[in-house]
Amino acid sequence: MKLSGLSHLLVEQIAVVTAILAYLSGIITVRPQPSPVEDGMTADEYRIGLQNDSHLTIDKTVLIVIDALRADHVSATNQPLMPFLHGLIAKGEAYSYVLRTATPTVTLPRIKSLVAGTIPGFMDVIDNFGAVELTDDNLIQRWVDKGRRVHFFGDSLWTKLFPTQFSKQEEVTSFFVTDFTEVDRNVTRNVRAALTSSDWDVLVLHYLGLDHIGHVEGPMSAHIGPKLQEMDKVVKEIHTALEEKGDRYLITICGDHGMSDAGGHGGSSHSEVTTSAVLLSNTFGKFSPGKTREVKQVDLVPTLALLTGVSIPDGNIGRPLTEVLSHMGLERRMLLHHRAAKQLLAIARGSGLFSANDNAELIFEEATRLHKQVLQSDNLEAERVCRFYQECQEMVSDALSSKLQSYDLMAIFASNVAVILTFTVCLWRLLTYPPDVREVGWANVCWCAGGTFLAWLLCCATIPGSCVCHLLQPTAWLLGLTFVYVLVMAGQVFLAGSSKRKQRVSAIKPLHQFLLVGTGFHTLSLLGTSLVEEEHQTVYFLLSSLHVGFIISLVIQIKRKVLMRTHSGSGWHGSDSFDAGRHKMDDDDVDEDVTELPTRIAGRGSEGSTWMQTLRRTPVKLLLLSVVSLSLSRLMRSWNSTGDKWKHLEDLGDGIRAAGGYVLLAVVLAGLVVAIFMFSQNCLPLVLVACACIFGRHFPLSSSGGVLEAQFTHFVIIILFVYGLLKAKLIDFKTPNSKTKSNLDVFEPEEEKMTVLLRYSVTALSLLCLLLQRADNIGLLALVMLQNYIMSSVLCKLTGTGLISSGAAALAVNWLAFAHFFYQGNSNSLATIDISAGFVGVTSYRPFVHGALIATQTFGGTFLTYLSYLMHIISRDAQKERWQYPLFVWWTVRLATVSLYLVNVTFQRHHLFILSVFTPKLLYEGAHLLVLCVLTLFMWSVEKICTVLEVSYRFE
Repeated sequence: MKLSGLSHLLVEQIAVVTAILAYLSGIITVRPQPSPVEDGMTADEYRIGLQNDSHLTIDKTVLIVIDALRADHVSATNQPLMPFLHGLIAKGEAYSYVLRTATPTVTLPRIKSLVAGTIPGFMDVIDNFGAVELTDDNLIQRWVDKGRRVHFFGDSLWTKLFPTQFSKQEEVTSFFVTDFTEVDRNVTRNVRAALTSSDWDVLVLHYLGLDHIGHVEGPMSAHIGPKLQEMDKVVKEIHTALEEKGDRYLITICGDHGMSDAGGHGGSSHSEVTTSAVLLSNTFGKFSPGKTREVKQVDLVPTLALLTGVSIPDGNIGRPLTEVLSHMGLERRMLLHHRAAKQLLAIARGSGLFSANDNAELIFEEATRLHKQVLQSDNLEAERVCRFYQECQEMVSDALSSKLQSYDLMAIFASNVAVILTFTVCLWRLLTYPPDVREVGWANVCWCAGGTFLAWLLCCATIPGSCVCHLLQPTAWLLGLTFVYVLVMAGQVFLAGSSKRKQRVSAIKPLHQFLLVGTGFHTLSLLGTSLVEEEHQTVYFLLSSLHVGFIISLVIQIKRKVLMRTHSGSGWHGSDSFDAGRHKMDDDDVDEDVTELPTRIAGRGSEGSTWMQTLRRTPVKLLLLSVVSLSLSRLMRSWNSTGDKWKHLEDLGDGIRAAGGYVLLAVVLAGLVVAIFMFSQNCLPLVLVACACIFGRHFPLSSSGGVLEAQFTHFVIIILFVYGLLKAKLIDFKTPNSKTKSNLDVFEPEEEKMTVLLRYSVTALSLLCLLLQRADNIGLLALVMLQNYIMSSVLCKLTGTGLISSGAAALAVNWLAFAHFFYQGNSNSLATIDISAGFVGVTSYRPFVHGALIATQTFGGTFLTYLSYLMHIISRDAQKERWQYPLFVWWTVRLATVSLYLVNVTFQRHHLFILSVFTPKLLYEGAHLLVLCVLTLFMWSVEKICTVLEVSYRFE
């Protein structure tokens, strides 16, 4: 078995991905098992608390979840967005709260918090796209066990979590974000039918339109106001119907999470982690409205459980809202607070959080003692008892909220070791590149597998409770495959390095030193939370500094040329530093494109050179291109504010969107014109049609709202890629004749095929990225593509002249790729992911298609940067070692970052910001790894297609 080139790299990438999956499986959501708490209360004392207030039992319960409801949507006082609900709050007929949710602020974990009272782990964000049945104790199951008939209408995630609990249900697809109206109309239609019947006890509604508007148009959209008024009318309709029936009802209106200032969610900004909750019931009576209080989202579960007469779910870590229970008698209130405190203490004991001597248990014991005295003597200490119970609840609930996750340390540490060893192999291979590829015998693989198995037995004997020791779980197999690969490849690479070791004694150039130090600094900066949140600032600084370094180096080269010309009295001779640098290199290192540009004017002196000829000379041209690229960087970094601290500031994109009209039209047209100019040599008619359709998607002329134009663009992009296959002569339809029969087996050179195929691939992917962007970002992406072309050309020329090494050029491209990721408005927060991009031109729910389009929109700029540079290298020098080397550099650098970050997350797993900063960044690092995996797979496919799978269809 012999792996070489990209095949070796692909196998290694698969091994690293499996190790990271094993690492993620080691982060486990807490499932505390309650431990019983003895309180000494007798059955008679419990009965005293339950015998009163039977007239307050709730008959009809309605839970209305408005997806992405911000706190200011309900609390706005100048011009209430929900006037009916605001009026009830102002008159003291409804309780209003600001709910603080936990991260991640995505729908599935928040639904679990709303029904189970738990705080799910961050990895539940992955289940948001593939929810399974909820096995934790929850409010829905408690209602069903009590004999309540529960009906549900809304987000399909609920039916996945509760497949058998609802006696009647009708779900809508939650991820089709371009639908603002139908998803909500379907829910309202079912609500009206339910209000006319009495075959239900609990009604659960989940409205999605507000969230969809935020994803597509942002929180300042003109559709936000009408949508909130629509929700207000639904609440009024339900309230009026229940009042007319005369049933004892409870209506709860709340959001699952908030909405960021950009319209998304998933992060930890204030507008995302805060939402609203309003509770109204005809059993409350009137009260004096007070200041809106901020409470935790998990506090709703015990409150609803106590109001509806069911037990609090076992895993609940919230505490009941005291104001909502104030209409009940003192005995009943004491008993309900006693139950809530007892339940929280049981969870605290089960999780090992408290011992018998802690303050919370002492307070509970004192409150229980006073409780018994009140029941026996009927004194006035009941309010004091309730306050003691509330203090105990608050203390335990806050402590439990901070203990969110447990960790399988064996799986985590083993994954860390596997990734670090793989990085060591990568680094050694890079230092001895190109490696001496040797045959891997199956006997060697078996010995490594045996060693891995023995190590597994020893680890499981030490820590038998780890998921690594359970062969029915994938973690053990993932880690086993990774370690077998690492052991096999480590021996091969180190043996190859010792037998063929390159001594690189040449001094490292200043630019190369800066790139190495900057890359190391960027990696180390990710150890701090603030630098993770503001990573774009680090990247922008490094890239701008790199441009300045290029400019200074080129100015020095030009000065040397001028001095040499002055001393020699002739033109731009080839003895200058640029030409000398080329002569010092091997013939294979010469950049042929450099020689196409005039570096000297034959037969003429300097006084005979025109200014245009001077500008066309290579050093001056590269200097001008570097200045242009630096200017583009400054413009693009101002286009979209991102990060955490300054993302609220107005940026260029905000100004374009606010101006709208002709300004937005001009930006879109300018971006498309740049794209047409850049790709005019790649089947111009198809490019023109695609750009026209992209324009029609944002400024539609048909009644489809741009959907038809987007679908046609997808079709044209596919045709363009197929045309690239034909143009590269990979699929060649020939009709043999007397002139061509002798040349049937003659094919184009491999490098020409790869160049053509890559050129059309870049064109097709660029058009797809333009299609998926928001209208104001089309101009930005056009500038990204222009900078890709400029910098790829500059770096290839500088590498060819010897001013920088190929490794340094690869590092520079890596910085450029990360800058392009942040230029688009992306960050290390899940809130900046544009979900609406997954539905461009898609009219039905296709999870794989949506995911692919969202990933393309998010990481398309990064992927294009890498691909453009590889295309430029292959067009100049198609030697495999030359164009494959950057792939190994990018992979090694990314693996170094991931290795350090895994160690950082492991040792800071109890950090305050582990869920809001470190874990989201870990997911993004995994995504960047996958981008490189896809890039490697694509280049491997292109190489195989152009060398192995040549097909020529000939028709007689």
